[in-house]
Amino acid sequence: MYLNFIKRNIQIYLKDKTGIFFSLLGMLISLIIYVFFLRSNLISSLSGIGHVNKLVDIWMIAGLISIVSMTTPLNAFGQKLEDKKNNRLNDFVVNNNFSLASLDTLYVITAIIEGVFSTIIFMFICFGYLYMQYKESLFNSDVLVVIFYSILLIIFSSLLFSLITSWLTSTSSFSSLSAIVGTLAGFFSGTYIVYGDLPNFMQQVLDVWPGFQIAATIRNKMLGLTGVNVPKNVLDSLGVVSNSETAILITLIAMAICVVFSFLIIMMSKKK
Repeated sequence: MYLNFIKRNIQIYLKDKTGIFFSLLGMLISLIIYVFFLRSNLISSLSGIGHVNKLVDIWMIAGLISIVSMTTPLNAFGQKLEDKKNNRLNDFVVNNNFSLASLDTLYVITAIIEGVFSTIIFMFICFGYLYMQYKESLFNSDVLVVIFYSILLIIFSSLLFSLITSWLTSTSSFSSLSAIVGTLAGFFSGTYIVYGDLPNFMQQVLDVWPGFQIAATIRNKMLGLTGVNVPKNVLDSLGVVSNSETAILITLIAMAICVVFSFLIIMMSKKK
């Protein structure tokens, strides 16, 4: 019964070929904007560093991968709001004996599946770009580490959006949320503005934000895969960290907080 519900959500997602196309197009546009408009400026700002082209490419692409990991799970909750709008949620509860908690969990699982699908596609496109640039393949067993951290961020993102969308009551409010999520994800991953250029207060905020911690760890892992050696002060300025344990811990704590608040919201809704 639960598997059928997830299958139903995935089928709805796959049938929307136009939505999938524009989702992939949006990811490609972000890569194209970087390659043709941002890349040269970033390289100029770091002139004098060895292998600066490769450093900048890996730094930005790792950031873009983290942005996609953070944003793509949101799409699944658009279907949740459609179901709420058409009173399907009540039908699922009455006819299928689903609890509100189980419904939320199933939408989260759907979001994770869709997020992993989109992120892996984008990741391989980015790795293909790096191969064309440097004739150096990242398609090896070590890339599984990057995929692991991306999936960790996808799970957190799915739990976070489940919590946020539980407060939304219309598809128009969801559209407004979708419009700002990409920008916020880019900012809080330390991609649109370099970590070292931020004021101390914002650096402290990013230090405890899972999106930044995972993005920084992915950057560190990808730099390690290509063997690029960069001075520590430059890595610090770019927000590249090597403490993967801290990143995992912060993300797990954030996940737990999302789960607790989601549970409290469900309990409050039952009392109404």
